[in-house]
Amino acid sequence: MMDYRDPGYLKIKEELFRHLRVSSDAYKDSYLMRRIRARMRKLGITNFMEYYRLIKTNKKELDELLLTVAINVTEFFRDPVVWKTFEKKVIPELVKIKKEQHSSSLRIWSAACSTGQEPYSIAMTLYEALGEDLGGFRVQILATDIDREALAVAMRGEYPVDVVEKQVPRHMIPKYFTRVSDERYRVSPKIRRLVKFQQFNLFSSRYPTGFDVIFIRNVLIYVKREAQEEIFARLYNSLEDHGFLILGKTETILGNAAKLFKLYDLVARIYRKNLEVKKHGQSFGGR
Repeated sequence: MMDYRDPGYLKIKEELFRHLRVSSDAYKDSYLMRRIRARMRKLGITNFMEYYRLIKTNKKELDELLLTVAINVTEFFRDPVVWKTFEKKVIPELVKIKKEQHSSSLRIWSAACSTGQEPYSIAMTLYEALGEDLGGFRVQILATDIDREALAVAMRGEYPVDVVEKQVPRHMIPKYFTRVSDERYRVSPKIRRLVKFQQFNLFSSRYPTGFDVIFIRNVLIYVKREAQEEIFARLYNSLEDHGFLILGKTETILGNAAKLFKLYDLVARIYRKNLEVKKHGQSFGGR
């Protein structure tokens, strides 16, 4: 039985979100409770108030809890249909738009990038679709996450051999990876060059702007609907008018935020910015 009114649990939430700098109702209680209990079990603690006293006096444990809450499981080319649709439909459409605009810039944001597999997958897919010269485009991939330790792993760009060989299409491994030891592959410099990693909190009120595509996959399912709507509103403002929004395969846009985007591909969970919203002079979210 999960008691979301337990005084100790409520104090832990308050402390947690004070450090994350978000309101304490941003995340779903069911998700938070699981994450907090996981830390408590590891330490052999059964009482929420006891754990609260620990995180108040032990900065290291508070950091561990923050990482536990912020964790985002990721892998290379997760959900292959998404990557096929991105390569065969989205990228050609973007190339067409960019030609019409006489633009040679391509900007993509991988939000909640965790340990880097997603932004590197984006870079590899761009090379596969556009060729060795990237179709003449200047490509910038911004990859953000709240977790500094995950970002440190991402910036190193080294991954276990079994992970790479299981998740990356076989023909792509020699093109985009170097074997650096018996246990590790390193992402090639031409792939790493396209990606800029940066710490960012999705609950921030100021978002970067000017993106052609935003990937925000398998993270919003842990966030309450009201907080989701605020995030979607800010993502809307972050996209260019022709922009694409790519979600996780079990995610959908609900409530008022659903008006902001039009479905582009249901199976791949890809949306496009709804320009009717701008035409009617409505304003959404903060920047």
